[in-house]
Amino acid sequence: MALMVETENLSKRFSGFSAVSQLTIGVEEGDVYGFIGPNGAGKSTTLKMLSTILRPSSGRAAVGGYDVLRDPTKVRRLIGYMPDVFGVYEDMLVYEYLLFFASVYGIRGAAREKVINDVLTLTNLDEKRGTSCKALSRGMTQRLSLARVLLHDPKLLLLDEPASGL
Repeated sequence: MALMVETENLSKRFSGFSAVSQLTIGVEEGDVYGFIGPNGAGKSTTLKMLSTILRPSSGRAAVGGYDVLRDPTKVRRLIGYMPDVFGVYEDMLVYEYLLFFASVYGIRGAAREKVINDVLTLTNLDEKRGTSCKALSRGMTQRLSLARVLLHDPKLLLLDEPASGL
């Protein structure tokens, strides 16, 4: 199997503080891999580097064979990244929120309607489609965030604190 995630001596430093130090991992396509550790161990920082949000200080990281520094656009097309703290546009309805992101992902026409319905069903949010995002509980907001990252059928899900609030 091909490696979906590969890092070699991946490190991130902030003003003299080392958040991630020489991480070397290989995760094969189809595998489930989790980071477990205390707050401040570098879990979120690693996911942000893999999702191209943060630049590594040193080392190398690749997702789906694409280097996160040289090919960030290609990496972003492959991933669905759900941060531990996520922004929901509170003035939108659940359906409008997903419609907006489906458009951002370039999903058009009948395919857009189908994928929105599919992710609403998958995340058990069917009955919330006409609900204002600001009226959702933390757990429902977490589900909506998951629905958003599933819209474009990513090859890799990067989920930071995925069970928080569920």
